[in-house]
Amino acid sequence: MSEQKKSILVVEDDEQSQKYMRILLSREFEVFVAAGSQQAWDILEKENIALILMDLSLRDGEDGLKITRNIRENGPNPRVPIIALTAHAFPEDRKRSLEAGCDDYVSKPFQWVHLKSIISKFL
Repeated sequence: MSEQKKSILVVEDDEQSQKYMRILLSREFEVFVAAGSQQAWDILEKENIALILMDLSLRDGEDGLKITRNIRENGPNPRVPIIALTAHAFPEDRKRSLEAGCDDYVSKPFQWVHLKSIISKFL
C-alpha cells in the first residue's frame, strides 16, 4: 500500500514559474497551483494542503503578504506552514514575510536542495 502524497499549494502568478514548480515538486507531492488569492482560497477550502509556497508579488490585487495574513486570521487551516518563495531578496523582505505569518523564506533563484530541505523541515 503506497502512502498518499502530501499536497503543496504553489501561489505563483508567472506561468513559467508555475510549470517549473510543478515539475520540481510533482514527483514527491501532489501539487496545486493558484495564480492569485481567490484561486488559492478556493483550493484551501477544498483540499487538504500540507504546505504553501507563497510568491510575494502577485498581479491580482492581493500580494502574498496579504494572502498570508488572511490565511492566518481566517483560513480553513490557519496553522498550515507557509514558505515565502520570492525574488524579493533583501533582509527587509524576509522580515516582512515572517511578520506577515510566513514560517520561512526562500529567495529566487533558489537551489532545489535548499528548498527541499526547508519543505522537509515542515513536513
